[in-house]
Amino acid sequence: MRAVLFSLLFVASFILTAQQTPIYDELNIDSDETEQTYRPAGKSYVFLRSKRGTGGLVKTSSADSVKSFPIKEILLVFTEVNESAFDEREDANKERWENLLKTYPEFFKTGTTYKSICQCKIGGDSVSFKKAQGFYVYYKGTETAVTKVAVVEKKVEEKKIEEKKVEEKKVEEKVTEKKNEKKVEEKKVEEKVAEKKVEEKKVEEKKVEEKVAEKKAEEKKVEEKVEPEPVTNETGGSSTEIKESDFSQKKVGYSKPKRAKDKKACRPACYATGVDDLNTFLKDNIILTKKQKKHGKNLVSFLKLQLNFDGSIKKAFVTGEDTDFNKQVTDAAKQMNLWNPAVRNGVTIKSEVKLTLKYNKGTKSIIADEIAYIPRPAPKCITCISDAEMFGE
Repeated sequence: MRAVLFSLLFVASFILTAQQTPIYDELNIDSDETEQTYRPAGKSYVFLRSKRGTGGLVKTSSADSVKSFPIKEILLVFTEVNESAFDEREDANKERWENLLKTYPEFFKTGTTYKSICQCKIGGDSVSFKKAQGFYVYYKGTETAVTKVAVVEKKVEEKKIEEKKVEEKKVEEKVTEKKNEKKVEEKKVEEKVAEKKVEEKKVEEKKVEEKVAEKKAEEKKVEEKVEPEPVTNETGGSSTEIKESDFSQKKVGYSKPKRAKDKKACRPACYATGVDDLNTFLKDNIILTKKQKKHGKNLVSFLKLQLNFDGSIKKAFVTGEDTDFNKQVTDAAKQMNLWNPAVRNGVTIKSEVKLTLKYNKGTKSIIADEIAYIPRPAPKCITCISDAEMFGE
């Protein structure tokens, strides 16, 4: 009998409690807006972080401590800093209020007022606004009650601070340990890099020494004095020497080697802008007779030019079977202007150019059929680059 009575009392109590706790649609919630960050009035309140969704709020010890207090007012502070948020306001606030109802139904008592305050400002400081958004539960209580809540909150805060310090200390220890490991690793890497640099430097110095030696050897070959004695070519012809004083070079050279803008610049010795200008010069200065043109295949001569570092002609040698044709080549060579000197490693150098001159049926004139250079230019150095581009003149 007593068991039945106890069950009836429990059911009646549950029904009474359910009837006393309202649902969201039964709440009479006022609305307000502000462009400033909300500031709570007085000290008799607890703060709960609001939340969307359906999972309820996170309980706090301070909120638990005022469940039995008379609740004067509950304020929901939320934020809108763009126009799209306004369209979601009603659904969003409903979820927030229902989460509070679910977590703390004790706060919803007869005589409690409810208000939703919007921190509304398009383009406002959303960071400051969000720090203030949530539920502010204002309660009635004696000074002792307020102190009790404050003590609970203080203990909770102190515990959080202590836990944070412990966590920070652990993090610092891990960071220090990681830094020490990093320093050891960096030291190892630095040592390896230093060793590699020393090795690379040795290799590079060896290469530079080899290049310097090679360059000196090449320059020595070019600078070796060419004996002006007559020589016999493959066809049995004799060689005629043209001295520097015999040339009517109109341009004046320079007293010391020039340096290019690019230290790695290079080019072969070339006349004017290149082979085309050289062939034009030969055509204009070696005038052939009709008889010579008729037997043009027999017109072959070899012209060797020794050039100074400024492009002036130091000496020349003309060799060939046809004495008359040799004289024509000799006379033409004397009319040559300065050449563009050969450039190696960004500096003008002395060089030698060997031209095989032959008759060309197409142009009906003499052309440089073959050209050989000493020192021989590298494959990337065969273009006749102008002085303007080479030296910035």
